Amino acid sequence: MAFDSLIRGGVLAALGTAPLAAQDTPAYAATPVLPAQDAYPHVSRSGAVVFQSNRVGGWKLFVAQPDGSGLRQLTTGTSEDVTPVWSPDGTQVAFASTVAGNEDIWVIRADGTGLRNVTNHASGDSHPNWSPDGRTIVFCSNRRDGRHDDVYTISIDGSNLRQISNSGNGYDTFPSLSPDGQRIVFRRLLQARTADSALLANSEIFIMNADGSNAKNLSRNGDFDGWPSWSPDGRRIAFSSNRSDGFQIFVMNADGSGVRQVHQSPYAELRPQWFPDGRGIIFNRERDGLISLLRVQVP
Repeated sequence: MAFDSLIRGGVLAALGTAPLAAQDTPAYAATPVLPAQDAYPHVSRSGAVVFQSNRVGGWKLFVAQPDGSGLRQLTTGTSEDVTPVWSPDGTQVAFASTVAGNEDIWVIRADGTGLRNVTNHASGDSHPNWSPDGRTIVFCSNRRDGRHDDVYTISIDGSNLRQISNSGNGYDTFPSLSPDGQRIVFRRLLQARTADSALLANSEIFIMNADGSNAKNLSRNGDFDGWPSWSPDGRRIAFSSNRSDGFQIFVMNADGSGVRQVHQSPYAELRPQWFPDGRGIIFNRERDGLISLLRVQVP
C-alpha cells in the first residue's frame, strides 16, 4: 500500500496497484467516522491535499496531508465553495464560489487570507485551473448565452479575459492547461436529437491548442468520459468513464492512445488528479451516499 494511516470517513484511504481482491478489501470495509462528502481533491507540489467538503454544513474548502493529518478548514462563511486547485507554487488556491451571490472564480492564500474575486461576472464561472507560470486561470463559463459553457482564460488580476472555445449547443467544462502551457484538455458534453426528437448527451475528452485551435476528440467513446487531468510530465491524461461497470478511473496517452483502466472497483470512482511525482492518482469514491478520497498507485 502507498500508506495506511488514513482518515476513512473524512479524507483519505489508500489503494495499491494490485487487482481489487484482498488488497482493496480494507478500504471497502472501513466505517465512516463522519457522514461527510469530501470531493474534488487537488494535490500541491509539496503534497498537501485541498478539497471541498460538507462536513461543516454546505461546501467549504479544507486542506490535509496525504496521510490524513493536519486537517484544517480553509474557507468559512455562508457561500458554497467548490472545485479547489492549488497554484503551481502552492501559495494560493483557485476555486468557484457563491460569495458574491452567483458563481465566480475566486483566489485565496494557502493560509486562508487574501480572498478575492477574479472573474466578478453575473454569469456562472466554474472549474478553474492554473497556467504553469501561475499568472493565468483557465475556467469555464456560460457568459456567452447564459446556458452553454465555453472555455475562457483570465489573468489572476482579472484582466485579459479571452474566450478560448465555443461549444455551440454543447458544454465545455473541466479545462486544464498542459504542464508546458501549450494545450488544454477539457470535457465536452455533446448533444444530439434522435429520430423521435429525444435529446441524447455524450461526454468526451477533448484537447486543443492553448489558443483554442485544433480541437479534437481524444476519447471517442459512446459512454460518458469526463474529469480529465494531466500527468505532471504532460504525457498522460487520467479521466473517469462508465465504459466499464460503472464509473472507473482510466489513463490514456496525451494523443488518446493506450487507454487502460487503473483498477477495478464495485463503486463509482470519479474526479482523478495526479500526485506531483506522477506515480499516483487521488480520486473520489461514491458509496452509500458518501463521497470519500482515495489514492491509487499508477505505474
